[in-house]
Amino acid sequence: MACSPEAGAARARQPLAGLEARGIVFALVCAALAVLALTAVIREVAPPQAQTPAPATAFGNPPRPALSAAEEAYAAALWPIHEDVKRQAVNLIFAGLAYKTGDLAPAAFQARLRPLARGFEQALERSAKLSVPPPLIDMHEKYRESIRLHRESARIMAGAVVARRDEALISAQEKSGRAAELMLIVGDALWPGEYKPN
Repeated sequence: MACSPEAGAARARQPLAGLEARGIVFALVCAALAVLALTAVIREVAPPQAQTPAPATAFGNPPRPALSAAEEAYAAALWPIHEDVKRQAVNLIFAGLAYKTGDLAPAAFQARLRPLARGFEQALERSAKLSVPPPLIDMHEKYRESIRLHRESARIMAGAVVARRDEALISAQEKSGRAAELMLIVGDALWPGEYKPN
């Protein structure tokens, strides 16, 4: 039985097709091995990763280091001052809002501001007398700065009424906002959840 020239050529190509398929598979395996080797080299050469953070507590926050006895004593001594400053800061905000909404006449507004400014001044004097442990000196200065900012805010508000320059109230608000931020930083460190220390 004679074969046509086309059939012979097709049979001759079949072994070549098998070789081409094996070559493609071999090339893919080599490429995969090269990628694995490159990944391994990159991992070996890369700088070490940062350490994982401290394990979180049940509430999702890392555990806090305990305060020393001296730090606890300082926190307990600052607490009554903090309570007064917080109350005065809230009164300052409400006085400013009442003035801006027209619920408080200028003279009544100034009458409310005077004792608040004096209260912040007294808080500064009381805080200056505290015994501050060395690790908390920076925190203590932040807290005193917050009191100064509240006092300055009260003074700016009083001056704005006298000068009839309500735009100065914006500056007073900025100072009060910064004071509140500083108080939160210190409060979060010394009295988490704002509970009075034992």
